Amino acid sequence: MISGDIYVQVTATSDLSRRSKSVVVLVPRKIIEEYKSKTGIEKYDDQSIARKLANPLASYVFTHRPTFGSFKVAHSFSATPPPEIDRDSPELTRGDLKAWLV
Repeated sequence: MISGDIYVQVTATSDLSRRSKSVVVLVPRKIIEEYKSKTGIEKYDDQSIARKLANPLASYVFTHRPTFGSFKVAHSFSATPPPEIDRDSPELTRGDLKAWLV
């Protein structure tokens, strides 16, 4: 599986308008390893753990957009930053997690 940091792209699509918004969250390897050691859970793959760690930050972004309404969520994963965020500073940070709106 992926041996370094994981970029989790969370895409929310509005149930009403069908428009979508995405957030890319960088989950550093050290946070994934800390989660594994704290919980003692080794059975989950790194992408599942990265998703679990990224979801609260992404949800914060989506739920603080009052006009977006209810939405469906999809996830994708990458070991490299997507081109949309290359060289950009993150819009939001929480601890070691960094998030970009795309």
